[in-house]
Amino acid sequence: MKRLNLLFQITLIILLHLCISQHGFAQDENDTSKVSLTKKALEKGMDFITRSNRDTVLVEKAEEKFLAYEGMIIRTITVEPIGFEFSIYGNDKPMVQKVGKIANKLHTNTREKTVKQHLFIKPNQKINPYKLGDNERFLRDQPFILESRIVVTPVDGTDSVDLTVITRDIFSIGGSVGGSFPSAPLFKVYDANLDGRGQGFEFDYLFDIDRTPKSGIALAYAKSSLLGSLVDLTLYYTQLNSGLSFGEENEYSTGINLERPLVSPYSKWAGGAYWSQNWSKNVFSRPDSVFLDYKYNASNLWWGYNFGSEKATNDRQREFLALRLFDGNFIDNPDQDGLETERRYNSSAGILAEFTWYEQSFIKTQYVYGFGRTEDIPKGYNLAVTLGYTKTMSLQRPYSGASLNYNGASKNGSFYNLTLNGASYFRNGNSEDGVIQLGGTYNSQAFPLGKYKIRNTISGYFTQLFDRTTNDWLTIRGNTIPGLRVEEVDATQRTSLAFESTLFTPWSLIGFRIAPFSAIHWTKLKCPTCESSYQNYTGFSLGMRIRNENLVFGTMEVKGTFIPSDDEGKSKFALSFRKNLRFRNSDVYVAAPDFIDYN
Repeated sequence: MKRLNLLFQITLIILLHLCISQHGFAQDENDTSKVSLTKKALEKGMDFITRSNRDTVLVEKAEEKFLAYEGMIIRTITVEPIGFEFSIYGNDKPMVQKVGKIANKLHTNTREKTVKQHLFIKPNQKINPYKLGDNERFLRDQPFILESRIVVTPVDGTDSVDLTVITRDIFSIGGSVGGSFPSAPLFKVYDANLDGRGQGFEFDYLFDIDRTPKSGIALAYAKSSLLGSLVDLTLYYTQLNSGLSFGEENEYSTGINLERPLVSPYSKWAGGAYWSQNWSKNVFSRPDSVFLDYKYNASNLWWGYNFGSEKATNDRQREFLALRLFDGNFIDNPDQDGLETERRYNSSAGILAEFTWYEQSFIKTQYVYGFGRTEDIPKGYNLAVTLGYTKTMSLQRPYSGASLNYNGASKNGSFYNLTLNGASYFRNGNSEDGVIQLGGTYNSQAFPLGKYKIRNTISGYFTQLFDRTTNDWLTIRGNTIPGLRVEEVDATQRTSLAFESTLFTPWSLIGFRIAPFSAIHWTKLKCPTCESSYQNYTGFSLGMRIRNENLVFGTMEVKGTFIPSDDEGKSKFALSFRKNLRFRNSDVYVAAPDFIDYN
């Protein structure tokens, strides 16, 4: 543990040093004289962003608009923000336009310096169409930016171009009221882009009459692309069980996370460092005989190098080698009998090395989870081989795994994902805790029906456990069938199918747009030790998704599900609410080496 903490400190110093060195470069960048934005470039950028009076859904390769300028020299980069009075839907109703003008007065647009801290294209570089597409997507993927476009303007009589980065913010200030009324309301206030500097702050306050103390708080601070390094920083403290939370008790937690994703195949490295301390708190005054009193630290370090970042412009094939160290160290274990065999209440540590072959590009489209905003769909493959060594509950075992993911997209706007994963531990020459998982998801094109659009989704997955020793049994949770939890079955096999149809409507209320949907879910579990070896479960859902593209939170979903027979053989109706649904792809190239998540 001491060695891992030392490694964490060293990695933290290295990441901060890289941030400072990048910051120095960004400061020099700001000294470059600006070139006035021409009206033509601004109008062109607005035309790219808006979809007003167009019945067709955007389907476009990310690099398509930049191919004509390949190899030309970037002379200047100018940032031009667009206010809330400009809508991605074109001309909004007068009431919505008035709200937009009020929002402009309350909101600070993302500063030019902040936008440039998120650019990995620089003046005096040659135009790489694919890299421009990557940077445009990276800007859109920030939680405080709704839309971004990069407009290329050739400089007459030269081989140079001027770039105009056009951004449209979301209204970053928000709040919510949740929890349980009237006994335990939860209040949240936040700003995802404080002072336009790409930094977020959130404060949560819970008042629960059943707690001791009755009040609890949570604080979080985040900064994207710290000092222009593309390293994201997060700091947090919580009394509300909203941290890492390995155990089943209410946990207090404090932590720090630094993460530098591989933002483009032309980037050389990615990595991260995470540390948190977590402890259970008996806020509900449970008897000492049943309250699980424990405390643990969690550390995670990883770093990876991207081979081939200097390849030819149109060659997107890469190899990525990454190493990860992790440690979950229990300082205090719970005293109750039987928990010494539960993995989540015991220390674990290990090392993983992963080699990945990948090729990835993007298609820009709309109407997946968003309501007209640009959403970036990956296209390509990712093949990873993982080797490692772990120590869990005094078991020291080698680990190996392999995963293949393939993303496809067609010209009509349909897209799909196929996945095949397999992994196992080894001990005394035998395989243990093996798992195989395969499946896929297909999303149809967004079919136009007058002013409406409809998109259908079908998915199917199969999972099989082998030689289980310490791994969890297969379960059914809300992500399989909404409102149903089946966790007390020793299931070794699971098959699931789902179909969903979503209708995107032109209905709007003060900027909030509505999309009703229907879905059916079916799952079968195999339990060799149960009286009935096969158990089938079905759910029928109707719901509605609501979103205001101007606000910081993602799509909200309200869904009712009828379950004819649950794990007790009874029918039930479950109402669920989800928020912040978003098709997000910051890790689509590669991520930290990890175990297969089969539940």
